[in-house]
Amino acid sequence: MARRGQFFARVSQNVSLCREHYRLVVRLDWFSKTEPGVFVQVECRSAEANESPEGEIEWCEGTRLAGKEMAGPLAMLRRPFSLAGRRDGAGFVELELIHRVVGVGTDWMARLKVGDGVSILGPLGNRFTLPEKRGVALMVGGGVGIPPMLYLASRLAATKGVAFCGALSRDLLPLTISDRPPLPSVDSADPLMNIHEFARHGVGAVISTDDGSYGFRGFVTQALERYLDRDLTDKAQRARAIVYTCGPEPMMKRVADIAAARGIECQVAVERAMACGMGTCQSCCIRLRRDPKRDGKAFEGKDWIYKLACTEGPVFKGADLLW
Repeated sequence: MARRGQFFARVSQNVSLCREHYRLVVRLDWFSKTEPGVFVQVECRSAEANESPEGEIEWCEGTRLAGKEMAGPLAMLRRPFSLAGRRDGAGFVELELIHRVVGVGTDWMARLKVGDGVSILGPLGNRFTLPEKRGVALMVGGGVGIPPMLYLASRLAATKGVAFCGALSRDLLPLTISDRPPLPSVDSADPLMNIHEFARHGVGAVISTDDGSYGFRGFVTQALERYLDRDLTDKAQRARAIVYTCGPEPMMKRVADIAAARGIECQVAVERAMACGMGTCQSCCIRLRRDPKRDGKAFEGKDWIYKLACTEGPVFKGADLLW
């Protein structure tokens, strides 16, 4: 298991990718080995915000409370983010995070400048298991579930991969779209080399938008079904394939059902609110079918068991999850 720790990083890049989405790249002197699927906890507040000494606060009616915590909203807890990529250089490591601004913590991240400091805790959680030789990786990401698929695509090497990425509309796709033809049609689930982040690793992509503003018109799960039932019908191929998914829970549940119905292994990176990321706060419980081989005699006689997404996940087998 990789040695986790608390690290101080410096921002080396922070750019807007599309409406509400940003790519944040932080640089560290060293970071433990990571694999696709793992995550980090980011302290979404400046170091100075933690310097208020403990003590009593004197307050008179009609006056404003002193202290930085009272001056405005602060993200008191760390936020979990899956890695979208990693680059190792001479004496440094860069970690890539992609996030969507949805609250005070991610708003703070979006405002970071090059050189700003960020506290990172990690690496945390388990990882995706890569397909065997001659296997096929089918990566299904929705919204902020796309980043771990980018990291996974970079590790496939000679393994065939197809990415399925969905969003409500084109302006919410945190991806670089090439203008070169052929352009996807609204009813096509053909993988194209028109998404830079996947194409550079030799991975074709199927893009879907709910409103049809780019690519397949409809849900990403519908595009996945169309591809499987047309291009991956051979039983031997399906036996060597693995579906990976991350994104909104209804989407992941549907992906797991699609894979199960076709006898394809599915690995799900669940998303949960995590206060600590290390199993201390017990806030990220998830229900799984009890497996005697995995769980031993724990909760013997029960049909299901609780696991923690942060320490025993976030990657679970789709067939084990009780949604």
